[in-house]
Amino acid sequence: MSYYDYNAESVLVHQTEVQSTDPVADKIQKYEEFVNDVLKNDLKYVLEQRDAIYDDIAEYMKLQTYIERVHPIEKRPIRSRVNIGCQYFMQAEVTNTDYIFVDIGLGLRVQYTFKEASVVVKKKIDQLTVKAEKLTDKSCDIKSRIRLINEALAELQGLGREKDSNIAFRDPFNF
Repeated sequence: MSYYDYNAESVLVHQTEVQSTDPVADKIQKYEEFVNDVLKNDLKYVLEQRDAIYDDIAEYMKLQTYIERVHPIEKRPIRSRVNIGCQYFMQAEVTNTDYIFVDIGLGLRVQYTFKEASVVVKKKIDQLTVKAEKLTDKSCDIKSRIRLINEALAELQGLGREKDSNIAFRDPFNF
């Protein structure tokens, strides 16, 4: 279950009950469990998704570089290693280099000319960049929720009072 499946009441109901006489200590423990069990797992999952998208962007950028720089120069057959499945590779020679196959997602590959492929790859990079930005925003939201809960827990435990008492107030208008 992720953070977005919870609301304020379900957090308290979902967590295991601990026998204690102090209701504040019970709430502190439940929120700590919520942060550790739910929010941190959600954050890890979102960051893994974002990293996978950044890997895809890097692959498409390599393809874009090949299309723009290498292909116009080379008009000869290309020797390459081809994945034939399950990470097994074999040598292949491409004699007709007028077309290129581009993976457009869901395991589909489409044959394009190099000019068409350049346009498609640019659009795919833009699409993946927007997706990565959304995941970055989502991770920032989760991090802020973790920080907010941790600050509230510190205040409940009395750690905030010691921190505030050590800070001297300085009037910015008094020179």
